[in-house]
Amino acid sequence: MVSGYIVLGRAVSADIPAIGLVFWRTLLAAAILAVFFTRRIQRQWPLLRSNWRVLLLLGALQAATGHVLVLTALKSTTALNAGLLMATQPALTVVAAWLVLSETIRSRQVVGLIIAGMGALAIVVRGDIDVLLNLSFATGDLLVEIAILSFTIYNVTITRLPRELDAFVTFFGIVAMTLLVLLPLYALEIFWFDQQLVFDIPTIATTLYFAIFASILGVVFLNTAIARMGPARVGIYLYLLPVFTAFLAILVLGETPRPYHFLGLAVVSLGVYLARHRVPRA
Repeated sequence: MVSGYIVLGRAVSADIPAIGLVFWRTLLAAAILAVFFTRRIQRQWPLLRSNWRVLLLLGALQAATGHVLVLTALKSTTALNAGLLMATQPALTVVAAWLVLSETIRSRQVVGLIIAGMGALAIVVRGDIDVLLNLSFATGDLLVEIAILSFTIYNVTITRLPRELDAFVTFFGIVAMTLLVLLPLYALEIFWFDQQLVFDIPTIATTLYFAIFASILGVVFLNTAIARMGPARVGIYLYLLPVFTAFLAILVLGETPRPYHFLGLAVVSLGVYLARHRVPRA
């Protein structure tokens, strides 16, 4: 779902204003959650109200300094550079969990992290070391890295919420606070930068995909995984994002699959396996 977000975001980045797209997908997600989970939200409203500060921070991290910056960056950076920078998030998440939450990092996790990172890097640089050596970075790359740092802090902060909060209720609280953060930014985009969101068929379809799949399902699944496994262990699986993004680009954008795609997938899978499972002792 996240990989689809990146590929689709790159495809529409030149035509759809970033803040407007994130605002309307957030508003739509909030409306869907409010309709289908009204009773759960009402039942857990006191928990939402008592944790509004954490929810506000999560909303800012997830949208304003997260998705808005990613979509803005995709206007000026290449998919290659974005993929390379995205591959830094798992290591950042593991380190953040260790520093903030004092999560134990086992040697097998470190080994798996390194192996998975090498596999993701092989896909990003297309199996050619010269591509890595000749990379040049621009403003868009800096925005991507800031967004990745924002997502990393989000993954750690989400653990501060009470476990008894329902996953969909939690995300409703996050998107509700996100709207408060985005509203003044959206007004600035319209009246200061004169960027209007045109509600044509491609924009509506993109907004629906972002709201239902990239937002509600994607984030709820992520939040649930972090609550059950911890951000460090979940962070290892984020190495699969560049892999899925590459293969989705092949299917959707018509790129030709290469041997390094399959090699990188195998190496990433090995790294994730080693980080996830204990190695049997001889």
